[in-house]
Amino acid sequence: MNTRPYPSTRRGFTLLEMVLAMAAFALLLSAIFSLANGTIELSTDLSYAQERAVSRQNFIDFLRRSLRTLPGDAEVRLKIRQSGSSYLPTINIINGGTSLSPGEALPPDTSIELYAEERPGGYLRVALRYLDEEQTAALRQNQAPRVGRDQLTVPLLEDVARFEWRFFDTRTNNWEKLWEDGRRPLLCELNLKLDDGEETRAVFWVPPVMAGATQIAPSAGIAPQPTGTNPTLEVNAPEVPQQ
Repeated sequence: MNTRPYPSTRRGFTLLEMVLAMAAFALLLSAIFSLANGTIELSTDLSYAQERAVSRQNFIDFLRRSLRTLPGDAEVRLKIRQSGSSYLPTINIINGGTSLSPGEALPPDTSIELYAEERPGGYLRVALRYLDEEQTAALRQNQAPRVGRDQLTVPLLEDVARFEWRFFDTRTNNWEKLWEDGRRPLLCELNLKLDDGEETRAVFWVPPVMAGATQIAPSAGIAPQPTGTNPTLEVNAPEVPQQ
C-alpha cells in the first residue's frame, strides 16, 4: 500500500503581494484621513465665520440702539489718535445716559468713549472706557484726558482689521473724520473689517433734537422722559448721502 502523501495545492501570499496590499491599505487610510480632516477643518471654519458674523451684527446693533437713544443734552465728539503708523478713531459721548453704557445710566458731566487700540499681531481691539468728571472736563476743553492703567474698560471686539468712523455735517454736506464741537451729527458711518476679511459699512441715524418739542404725557406702558433734559423727537431717517 502506497502511503506517500500527495503534494498540497494551496499556496500562501508572496512577499511582493504583501507589500502591495500594505501599500494599498496605507493609501486608503491616507485618503480617509485627508477627507475626515478636511471635513473637520471646513466645519471649524464655518463655525468661526458664523461666530464672527454674529459678533459683528451684535456690535452694530448695539451701536444703532445707543445712537438712536441719545439724550437731548448729549455731546458727541470724534477724534483721531495716531498710534505708530495707524490713525485710530475715538468717539466720546458726554451726558449720554445709557447710550454706549453696558450697565446703568452714567452720572451727569461724565462720559464714555468708544476707542480702538493696537494689539500684538497687527489687529485692533475695540472697547469702551468710562471717563469721570475731571477727565470729561478736560475733554470739553479739547484736551486729552489722562487715562490710568486701572481705568474701567469693557472690551467689545477683538481681532479687528479696520475701524473707521465719519460723521455727516449737514452744514457742509460732507463726511468729516473730526468732530470736536459736541454737536449731534445727523449720520454716523462705520467701516468695519474683522480678521475674517468681511468688510461692512454701516450708517447710523442720530435723531435730531427739535426745538420746542413737547413731551408725551405718561400713559400705560410709556415711561415719561426725565425732567431737566431736552426731549428728543424722532422723525423719519433721511436718505444716506453718497460718498
